[in-house]
Amino acid sequence: MNAPVPYRGALRSRSETPLGSLALRTTQLFGIPLAEVTYDDVVELVNHALAGSQRGAITIDAINTMGISESCFDAQMRQALLHYDLIVPDGMPLVWCMNAKGARLGDRVYGPYLTDRLLVRLARRTRVAVIGGFAAVHEWLRDAGPSRYPNADFVLLYDAPTGVIDDTYVADCLERIDYSRAELVFVCLGVPRQYYWTALASGRLGRRVCVSVGGAFDLISGAKPYAPAWIQRSGLTWLHRLIHEPARLGPRYLKYNSAFLWLLLTRELLRRRPPPAAIMR
Repeated sequence: MNAPVPYRGALRSRSETPLGSLALRTTQLFGIPLAEVTYDDVVELVNHALAGSQRGAITIDAINTMGISESCFDAQMRQALLHYDLIVPDGMPLVWCMNAKGARLGDRVYGPYLTDRLLVRLARRTRVAVIGGFAAVHEWLRDAGPSRYPNADFVLLYDAPTGVIDDTYVADCLERIDYSRAELVFVCLGVPRQYYWTALASGRLGRRVCVSVGGAFDLISGAKPYAPAWIQRSGLTWLHRLIHEPARLGPRYLKYNSAFLWLLLTRELLRRRPPPAAIMR
């Protein structure tokens, strides 16, 4: 694991930032501003933006404990993450940390549920692009989308290739988005690739709304199972995913969930400097 990214944020900082029609209060965790919002708040914000109230693009991400930990060791990912307009807590452990600092959240804003609610509650007919995902999920969206999401026109379902996220890669995607005239873009490239993509694309998205959602459509479509409600409430969604995908997720969870506990102890509880890189390898 790389050495921790230098951290200079206020440990217990909370602030208020205007975004659209909302005055958003945020709580910093490891220097990342997490928004104190509900599903309804984000749906309102997106519909407000799609109504033409914004001068530029709005970028939104739902981050979990693994993602926020990884951002502390990947400088490029951290820089990209900090350029998002809205970062919401995808995991219950993040909600608990925020509440310990004074927030009053009753639930997380889970990426798959957020994605589904955004599409169900679109206030008007909206042209939607999905960057990433797999052919089977795209086929499900073509079949089920018109009835499940009556105001969503899926004008671009692009099974973006694997590979390095660079200007050429992003330019190809943006050309497709421009041609489709999509207004709402879901980026499903996984962590950290979707952060790199959004950082490079954000200045060229016009007035679109761009939401990073990872594998949200895999769950919505039924390609992968949701964790039972009690597991979600207990903050153990990661364990449910690990059981179903041990080879893919095991090494990453071992590395970054352990790092999350260490970061929480050293940066938030004991307020001392992070350990040498050798300890975290």
